[in-house]
Parts: sequence; C-alpha cells; structure tokens
Amino acid sequence: MAEDEEGTADGVPTDAPEAAGHDEFLIDGPAAQRFWDKSALGVPQSGNRLLLSAAEVLFCNRQRNLALPEGWENARMEREGISDLLHEAAALEAIRTPGEKVVLARNLEPLSLPGTASESTWGLRWARAERVRNGPPEGELRWVKASEAIDWRELHDWASEATAADRIAEVLIVDDDLDVTTYRLNPCDPNGEVSQAEVGGDDSSPFPGLLEDILGRGLLPRSGFKYGTRWRLYDQPVGVTHAPYLLQHEDEAPSDWAQVCLSARMSTGVNKTWLCGFEQAGVWCYLAVTRPPPDARWSGVRR
Repeated sequence: MAEDEEGTADGVPTDAPEAAGHDEFLIDGPAAQRFWDKSALGVPQSGNRLLLSAAEVLFCNRQRNLALPEGWENARMEREGISDLLHEAAALEAIRTPGEKVVLARNLEPLSLPGTASESTWGLRWARAERVRNGPPEGELRWVKASEAIDWRELHDWASEATAADRIAEVLIVDDDLDVTTYRLNPCDPNGEVSQAEVGGDDSSPFPGLLEDILGRGLLPRSGFKYGTRWRLYDQPVGVTHAPYLLQHEDEAPSDWAQVCLSARMSTGVNKTWLCGFEQAGVWCYLAVTRPPPDARWSGVRR
C-alpha cells in the first residue's frame, strides 16, 4: 500500500475538516496540496485549500491521517442527509488503497478535466502511475449495494457509453458488511461458425426471438442447466472447442447484484463469459459481466 503514506510528515494527524456545504468539506495547509498532488483527491481551492466530499474525508481519515471529531460519520448522515456514506466510502477505499486515482464525476467540471461521464457514473479511474491531467482515464465507475435491483437495459446503455469513450465500465458492489467486489460490464456481439444444418436438437424455447437471433449469429445453444443459465453457447461445432458463453434471457437474469456476483463468478470458474440478452428497438443486445484480471479486482479493506 505504497499510497498510504500521506499524513503529516511528523505523523501528527491533519486538522479536522470544516463543513462547507452539503456533502462538502474544506481542509487547508500542506496536507491539502499533498492530497491533490499525490492522489487527485477533491478539488483545489484558493488559499491552499482542498474541497472534499464526505466519502473522501472518511478515506483520508483512514488512509491519510486526517483527524475527525468523534462521531463525525453519524453526524454527517443525520444532519446533512448524506445517504449510504459508509458504503460509498468502502467503495472509494477499495479502489484507492492499491493506489488507483479516482476523480468523482461531480468534480470533473470544477477541475476542468477533458471528457465527460454519464449521469449514472460515480467517478473516473486513472492508473496509479498516471496523473489525471496527463492522459485519459482507464475506467468509468459506479458503486452499488449488493441488494440493489438491476435494470439490464440501463446498464447496457451505460456500459456502451463507457466503451465508446474507450473506458472500462467497472461496478463496485458493496454488501451489508461493507465488503467490496468488482465486476466489469461490456456490450458483447457474440458470433460463431456453426451452420444451421449442424444445430439439430429441440428448437422449442420460451424465448423464440432470442433463440432465432443466436442461431443467426452462428452460435449453437445447448442446455446451461448445470451452470444455472438457460443456455451455454458454442461458437464452433460441439467437440471442437468448449462453449465460450453462458446466456440468460433478461426475464430470467439475476434481479440484484448479489445474484449477479454468483452467476459471473460461476462462469469465470468454468472459463466462460456470462451474458444477459434482451431485445431493444427490434435489436437483440447482449451485456457481458466478467471478473477483472487479478491486478484490477478492487476489493474491501480488511480491518
């Protein structure tokens, strides 16, 4: 945790933040400059001050030696109406502790950073070795509670926007114990080389439109029962290679993020990509949910 060394030089905690508005807090002095220069935290202000969100304040308290009055978290949630503060702080700590830089979406305009983010985006991520003013972000982020309901169409739209901007769409999922896990979303265009003559089998399905589309893509559907999905999809004839995809129709797809974690983790364990399929404006769309590589699995900080 090389980035966790930004308290005061003599180890004395930095003075507590001053409330500056709803979910806004000011700190000043050397720490303000250091927090921005080394970690791109907050928004620099005149007079060598730094404007932080409540979640950033909690992160600085836990990882940057920033002092807080006793009971600060509860006071902020009760008086300021800042909902889900501890969950957001857990997500921020999970991704920042390894050294990644996160600029909250609400700070992009005040910082005059190029590029935009979707309305549902929480923040943009830069790699630990990059400076936010020197290049584009790698990832577009949102955090969710594990029990939060899922809108697959909205997720597909969000991931499509992030992909079009050459960013990785990353979701940090926070459970009730404030543990964090990360998954990536990617619009997918699955195709194969299986001819209609090779398909065979029973073509009855509760989702005839989806079945027709995957057959037209040269994919071979077979039961995905043992994987907990409607179909496993082969992109070549059976016996040539393993099925690379597991497919679930939107109507049978997980309804919350806890269930998504189970499905995506299962598919990763058997070297397959989990897909949700749905029809939108007469076109069948597919959204992949995948585990990141080991060096990008932002997870909760054990205490």
